[in-house]
Amino acid sequence: MKTRRYASLLALALAGALMLAACAEDEADDVDEVTDDVDETTDDVDDTTDEDAALPFEGETLTVLNWNDYGSDQDYAIAGFEERTGATVEHVYHSGGEELREVLRTGGVGEIDVALPNPTYVEQMQEEGTIEAVDPDLLDNLDGVYDDFLDIDDIYVDGELYGVPWVWGSTGLTYNTEHFDQEPTSWGVLWDDEWEGQVGFMDSPVEAVMLTALYLGDDPHDPDLDAVREALIDMRPNVELYWGSSDDWTRAFTTEAISVGNFWAGDAGSMMEEGEPVGYVIPEEGAAGWLSTWSVVADAPNVELAHAWIDWMISEEFLVEWAEDPTGNAPAPANELAQEQLSEDVKARIQAYPEQVEDLAIMGSLSQEEQQAYTDLLAEVKAGVQ
Repeated sequence: MKTRRYASLLALALAGALMLAACAEDEADDVDEVTDDVDETTDDVDDTTDEDAALPFEGETLTVLNWNDYGSDQDYAIAGFEERTGATVEHVYHSGGEELREVLRTGGVGEIDVALPNPTYVEQMQEEGTIEAVDPDLLDNLDGVYDDFLDIDDIYVDGELYGVPWVWGSTGLTYNTEHFDQEPTSWGVLWDDEWEGQVGFMDSPVEAVMLTALYLGDDPHDPDLDAVREALIDMRPNVELYWGSSDDWTRAFTTEAISVGNFWAGDAGSMMEEGEPVGYVIPEEGAAGWLSTWSVVADAPNVELAHAWIDWMISEEFLVEWAEDPTGNAPAPANELAQEQLSEDVKARIQAYPEQVEDLAIMGSLSQEEQQAYTDLLAEVKAGVQ
């Protein structure tokens, strides 16, 4: 009897112990679940913190002054920046360097954050007080920009950076391969009587003067304007079109109204991609080169946001995406790291060959007087004044 009693008590003790163990395990599970809940809550807080940190300009609006359909207003350009900053991007458009300056002079200062002049205008705009110095320390991607472009004097004033190199290109000799037996190698073809009434010539005073100076063997940055004027007048019977936009050129070329002329490298490459009979060459005399640079507008409402925008524009990520977009009409990137990621097909389409820079006369700073003289000269030529 005693043995059975002890056995019963032992069984009860064991059962109780098991129950206690089970309860302890349940309590431990509850603690783990609470801990997991705390961890998840902490993760949510961390995620929120990370998200807030990644969107430092939430609610701000960046206003960009640029050409229409020139990279910065591509959907992926805006979306990529807004996702990173939380800001909203708005564009104001201009049709040329003089209009860009006029927009800033007549109310843009204090309202617009960033603008895209080229080095021709940087010093003038700094003197007018419409742009301010860029802080290189706020541009992580500046290290990727080619030294050749960062060494251009015309993007600096008194040692401070005012224009950040973005994209570049050339205005070379472009021709209809079906109308030429062999590739032309000299600008002289534009003066050849064989092409009377078949030349498309850019309606740009600076490029007209520089191209003609190169053809004459003169200094494109300090030309003899009388000699340039005479040469342009001699060319006048050959000119069918003074073109002002890519559409002007393309329309005239595809309808065979023109056979040869000066044209932008990137747009010529896009026409090649589309199967048009386009040839493009840097003539033996060289060609005019251009550089687009980003500037911070004076009294910009959002200075740090303006720098963030410039840093995004010159980044590998954006420049490669733009270059690889066959509909984007991208020029060559000024960022060497972006250039290195491009396929040979893309390089050919956008004419991204940095070695060509040595054969280019990059458009640089002009005084207001020089710019007016160039403008008056081309106007006289177009009007037939001799």
